[in-house]
Amino acid sequence: MKISTLTAIRGIVLLFAAAFMAPATAPAAERYTDTDPTADMISSPPIEKYSDPAAVNRRIEQLRQGNASMVKIHKLAVTPGGREMLMIEIGSKGTSVPAVIVGANMSGLNPLATEAALELASRIVRDAEMNSGLTWYIVPMGNPDAYARYFSKPLWSDPGNGKPFNDDTDDQTDEDGYNDLDGNGIITQMRVKTHDGTWITVDGEPRLMRKADASKGEKGVYKLYTEGIDDDGDGQYNEDVPGGTNVNINFPHLFKNFGRRSGLYPGSEPESAALLKFAFAHPEIAMVISFGQTNYLLSPPQGGRKGSVDTENIRVPREMGTALGIDVSRSYTMAEIIEIVQPMMPPGMQADESMIASFLGLGAVVNPLPEDMAFYNEISSDYKEYLKKKGMTAERFDPAQPEDGAFELWAYYHLGLPVFTMDFWGLPKPKEEKKEGSGITAESLGKMTSEEFFALGEEKIAAFLKESGAPSQFTAESLMKMVQGGQMKPAQMAEMMKKMPAKKSDEKKGDPKETAQLAFSDTWLDGRGFTPWKSYSHPTLGEVEIGGFTPFTDNTPPEIMVDSLLNLQLPYVSELVKKLPKLAIAEVKTTEKGGGVYQVEAWVTNEGYVSFPTAMGKRNKVPAPAIITLEGAGMEILSGKKRTPVSEVGGMKSVRYVWLVRSPKKGGLTLRLESKQAGNDSEKIIIGG
Repeated sequence: MKISTLTAIRGIVLLFAAAFMAPATAPAAERYTDTDPTADMISSPPIEKYSDPAAVNRRIEQLRQGNASMVKIHKLAVTPGGREMLMIEIGSKGTSVPAVIVGANMSGLNPLATEAALELASRIVRDAEMNSGLTWYIVPMGNPDAYARYFSKPLWSDPGNGKPFNDDTDDQTDEDGYNDLDGNGIITQMRVKTHDGTWITVDGEPRLMRKADASKGEKGVYKLYTEGIDDDGDGQYNEDVPGGTNVNINFPHLFKNFGRRSGLYPGSEPESAALLKFAFAHPEIAMVISFGQTNYLLSPPQGGRKGSVDTENIRVPREMGTALGIDVSRSYTMAEIIEIVQPMMPPGMQADESMIASFLGLGAVVNPLPEDMAFYNEISSDYKEYLKKKGMTAERFDPAQPEDGAFELWAYYHLGLPVFTMDFWGLPKPKEEKKEGSGITAESLGKMTSEEFFALGEEKIAAFLKESGAPSQFTAESLMKMVQGGQMKPAQMAEMMKKMPAKKSDEKKGDPKETAQLAFSDTWLDGRGFTPWKSYSHPTLGEVEIGGFTPFTDNTPPEIMVDSLLNLQLPYVSELVKKLPKLAIAEVKTTEKGGGVYQVEAWVTNEGYVSFPTAMGKRNKVPAPAIITLEGAGMEILSGKKRTPVSEVGGMKSVRYVWLVRSPKKGGLTLRLESKQAGNDSEKIIIGG
């Protein structure tokens, strides 16, 4: 393709993506905004196609070769499928500064996430503000084996890595995979007419299927299968496809034992184990960002998970209650128990949620803590305003929430870090056609005079009757004659309409996301996102129809849209890292007390928006506290400690520390603040004499 042609196409697509994938049914003039989507663009080679795993690693190496003084490569793991999982390290100051780790495409099902991570790395290298004060650890491809399926034929989607796994627990492994029966290079579905079917077609759109509702008198017509044959002759179809563990549900928090794709145990896979080891070996990591299927910026972490801990309704065991002297017949909140226990603690020791949970054996917390939700909700609001200013206002479906055992859950609940996720694209909601109504309600009809009723006209009255679900024998003409003859008044007609049963929908609609996916395929993919149903003679099922959605088209936009989507959204990453905790010594004050004794008073401030640590970090006692050290020759500390832990400083808040020191001679003291995650600072103090 000529460069001029490619540039022109990119320009058109930039405008298109500025509307964040406007609904497919919108008229052309309504799909675009006046916002210039190139305003924050940093020049990069255009994305002409998604990079396969080998190409991803080549691009990583090219980035290192072009920036050897700033970029390092870590080979974290070799996957069961024999592919290298690489990490990009960017930064000129090593581990002496806070770090951000970015994990992308952990499920292997999000090609756009991998492109986003590669583009982010390229931007960081070119942006001195982002690469000088932080160390970045970026994993563009968290599940290379699953990701490779996007580039294979036939095309099918599965998050399992390359480890063999016996899904059906028989005497063979990976023996009954998908079969491309119609030879189109895509694994879709088969529908078979049968008396015990559970599926029917959607009214008005026979390409889509929905479950029959027996309670409404519906009888199923079809059974659905994925495309293939019963390779092992056990009566099941495609039940043991190649693919082992989904790396993105192989992390410790809420790990599902004996799950089909969860793995043998948390961290059982080389990909997840490498990330676990790396994170624990690098305490300077202060924030986690995940590119994939979830988007905490659009949909903040949700509570409501049912776990073993309900901090608002805790029952204290009788033995412990008796020892504490409290009423065990009622339940307590965590705050109430802390208030009861604190007076019993030794001097200088603080009772907190982590201690109480451990003492009572309450188990793991499964919902985000309210204090952390405050910053998640505020940042989400800021991000939505950011998108609005960019012209990305079209409505899309909400991103998914993370699965149990996900990378982002582990990072928040176990590492206690602020975690942000982005998915960059979601199916646009089709714009529903607005039908002009009559503007009449039963209430407004009841207040009309006969003359006002006649003034409505036959057409508007007919529309009202249709909207109200009136029986067919009631026509506008007949009602007007009845009112004219005095047999009925508008108020009587209104009362009759109120007593009619609610009008039933004209159509039995299918799944909203499938409807949107089909609309997107028809409008933007020239129909390539859906294979029309076509008859096929199946060796065991008989006459079937093969068709359905193309894998990945529900979450992966065409390549030509990638540049614009990333140019519009990636710049916000720089805003996220600005919110990291940043500790500093705000003020130091010395006061002479006499006899060579001085009071040293220091204020430690958090100049960042996010608290140090997060509420979850405070509960888990991670990360390690910052340390403030007071040093000086000939100095004697009378009150306070030489090394004092700074365990908590809220966002944009300060904490006061006080020492009493004796220094008979004039000399200098050094107050040094050290934190692996939140920066370092120091102040010189002259006292004595």
